[in-house]
Amino acid sequence: MTWRRGGWPLPRLPLQLWLLGSYVLVLSLPLVAVLATGALAWDLVAQTQEDLEHQGVLVAMVAAERMKGRPEGMSELLAEAKAQTLAGIRIVNDRAIVVASSGDTLGDDLSDDAEVVAALKGSRGLAIKPRDPVPLSSRSSYSSRESKSRHADVRVFVAVPVVKDGEVLGAVVLSRTPREEWQTFWQMAPRLSGGAVLALALTTALAIFAGWRASRSLKLLALASERIAAGHLGTDDTFAEARDSRIQETALLGNAMALMASRLRARLAYISEFAGNVSHEFKTPVSSLRGTIELLRDDEEMPPEQRTRFLNNALADLDRLSNLVGGLLRLARAEEGGPREQVNLDALVDELLRRHPDIVLSGSAGTVSGVREQLDTLVTNLVENARRHGGPHVRMERWRTATQAGITVEDDGPGIPPAHLTALFERFYTTDRARGGTGLGLALVKAIAEAHHGGVTVESEPGRTRFRAWVGLPPATREKA
Repeated sequence: MTWRRGGWPLPRLPLQLWLLGSYVLVLSLPLVAVLATGALAWDLVAQTQEDLEHQGVLVAMVAAERMKGRPEGMSELLAEAKAQTLAGIRIVNDRAIVVASSGDTLGDDLSDDAEVVAALKGSRGLAIKPRDPVPLSSRSSYSSRESKSRHADVRVFVAVPVVKDGEVLGAVVLSRTPREEWQTFWQMAPRLSGGAVLALALTTALAIFAGWRASRSLKLLALASERIAAGHLGTDDTFAEARDSRIQETALLGNAMALMASRLRARLAYISEFAGNVSHEFKTPVSSLRGTIELLRDDEEMPPEQRTRFLNNALADLDRLSNLVGGLLRLARAEEGGPREQVNLDALVDELLRRHPDIVLSGSAGTVSGVREQLDTLVTNLVENARRHGGPHVRMERWRTATQAGITVEDDGPGIPPAHLTALFERFYTTDRARGGTGLGLALVKAIAEAHHGGVTVESEPGRTRFRAWVGLPPATREKA
């Protein structure tokens, strides 16, 4: 199987093979860099130049003693030197005329060669000149590691002045072709092969070991994911080995998947509890509606007053069902969250208190990031709860700290019995069912606060009940606060 991205087919291979390929690629990068940058080629040219300069100094010392005598006999010596070094050697007089040569260039005029001109002025001259490349078919020396033949496409020329008693008598001109990069590697092959084999073996072993370490945990995570997809959420121990992995990314992934499984378990438990609560809350009004309808259907001679009473009860049940459905929708939306915006809590509270001018207000909460509609519901539910269940006087305070912003709603009612405090924010829990309470108002306040990284608390005693709700401030907002 292959994986495509951008039109390029890529094979789907085990992790060990991908690691092996990447390690071998990294292992070959130094060789690629040396060849691609030409660093080795220039180093070989520099080595050839240095060798020629050393030879030139020796030949110049001999030539200085014989330049004023008969230099013709030097050609035989230069030819013997060339046979050993493969470097072309020529000696020119002070007019740049070749007076001795390892080849057949006697009498040639080299006055146009820059390196010769430089040497006759008393300094060493250097020139690198192109040469016709040697055809691959003629490079038989590749099969002989002892061969001194060279195949580079340039030739190095070095000119060394011949000086006697401070006078420049002429110059020694030497030339030779440097080694080619591949020729150098070929001739170094016997010494490199052992190290290359060892490096490749270590690379393969490292790739296999690293792939085994990484893939083992990944396979466990894959199996655990398949179990989760099949509905077997298990426990956090399912990811224990992956979470303890020495590979940081695998450990992070194991932690993330364990957290995901934990949240899925909690979500499923929540849904199961939620479904039970909904079923229980809907069962009573639905049963009442069914009984009312059956009674009205079967008793055609029911007195009008009694029929009206039954119909009013049915409408009350329908209203309760409608309130329950609306509350459940708001609760679901609060738990899902929504697009955030900058919401001015002060302005939001001011708008609400226009309908309740008797509430005493103080403090400031400023601007927060949140869902405006939900924050409005949070404030409204707390105020309505206080006015419905508390005393005649309600006080409200807006406040802000470095990390939170919120409101406090306090009333002077009879207080909430301690037995009710622990269940006050649970869904469908209400002590006001007779007046149409659904038990979703405070549960909705809690859901909205937690969805905004905040919370809600309650304190109550006879004569005073205080609700405190807040939302978290993001880091950027905290700095401004």
